[in-house]
Amino acid sequence: MSGEIEAAGAAITAGLAASVIDGSKSHGDAAHGACPNCDAELHGNYCASCGQPAHVHRTLGHMVEEFLHGLLHFDTRAWRTLPMLVFRPGTLTRDYIHGKRARFISPLAIFLLTVFTMFVVFAFAGGSRVGVDDAEIHSEVAAVIEDTRTDIVTDLPAAVDAATEPAAAEAEAHGAESASFYDQIARAAREGKINVQTGWPDLDKKITHKLENPELAVYKFQNAAYKFAFLLVPISLPCLWLLFFWKRGLTLFDHTVYILYSLSFVSLLFILMSLLASGPSFLSAAIPFLVLSIPVHAFFHLKGAYSLGWFSALWRTPVLLTFASVSLLAFLIAILALGFVG
Repeated sequence: MSGEIEAAGAAITAGLAASVIDGSKSHGDAAHGACPNCDAELHGNYCASCGQPAHVHRTLGHMVEEFLHGLLHFDTRAWRTLPMLVFRPGTLTRDYIHGKRARFISPLAIFLLTVFTMFVVFAFAGGSRVGVDDAEIHSEVAAVIEDTRTDIVTDLPAAVDAATEPAAAEAEAHGAESASFYDQIARAAREGKINVQTGWPDLDKKITHKLENPELAVYKFQNAAYKFAFLLVPISLPCLWLLFFWKRGLTLFDHTVYILYSLSFVSLLFILMSLLASGPSFLSAAIPFLVLSIPVHAFFHLKGAYSLGWFSALWRTPVLLTFASVSLLAFLIAILALGFVG
């Protein structure tokens, strides 16, 4: 339950952060007089000199209003941005890059909200349950414990697999069943039946020590994942740049907008998949089709955002998805270093 509260708190923080990043509207008639911040003369709802809102409120009611606005409301921009993000991503990205920004939620703001909302949904609805069977979870966890009795983990990715397997168990199993999975791994770690060898003795000790309390390790991994989600952007940026480095007129800003909107779409998709997986079983049949929508969306996003022809967008799409997989792997390794191992 504490993990769910932490996740909800992260979503609230993200909503407030997005409100700060994206700005808020002032209501009422144009103000007159001197700006409370810089003493410049006011001629509207904002100071022309420093940009501060002309109306400075000091009521608790207004604070509550700003909180709700930042968390739940993006005016009419949400109804313009979200449908375009799903169905016309290329047009959305191109319009934002070329200056049509007032009508849309900024890429950074929508990225913050969708990513953190995704982790909230994972916490409450069991997002990691997508496409995983209960019996399969139990057998896989048992197999990990059994295999690590005699096998030696020879590299960091293998160590990660053994260390993070309880994350799936947490999402699928409930109550005592979930606890039994954690107990198996903790007991095996304490009895020395899990032998981790990454090539760095200090790292081996840290991983083994973390496995003695796998539930805490999983929590730290999830906590680090949503705290450092922004790392996906700088990790992905060089890969996208490689697809267009010879084309003039494109900047790193353009690629960053593309990445932020793409990650926002994928986050929305994972939210939907998580909700479907936690609902009636017949709803899960739609999940494979949602997964297939990722390359389709990437194709049309590339084509529209960069004004590409069909062939140019077609060959870039599989390359982009390959780069995205590499970037995701790098991100997971970074998260393991920052959260799980640290």
